[in-house]
Amino acid sequence: MDSMSEDGQFKVRDVDTAQGTAVIELDGDLDYSIYTSFKKAIADLVNHGVSHITYDLSRLTYIQSLGLGIIMWSYVELESRGGKITIAGANDKIKHVFMAAQLDTLVKIQ
Repeated sequence: MDSMSEDGQFKVRDVDTAQGTAVIELDGDLDYSIYTSFKKAIADLVNHGVSHITYDLSRLTYIQSLGLGIIMWSYVELESRGGKITIAGANDKIKHVFMAAQLDTLVKIQ
């Protein structure tokens, strides 16, 4: 089930439906340009039983408020099913965006 978006800005990898886990690797900008494909990929994972998504942000350079909204939408979807999300590899600039929006109180940032 590993896949990459049409524009190469995100990649779904390490999907383990038995464990209910997946990693989404983001590259470049998380903005409106990938909204539809990104949201669909998350919905597909949830529909296949994934309850824990780790967002690998080590290659993310920019996140727009809409990008935060997509991540928080996935948080709500997963939490309602007993799941969670984790943020990994975010640089200080990206971490600051999460903290400024007080999202670090809801999701684990590694």
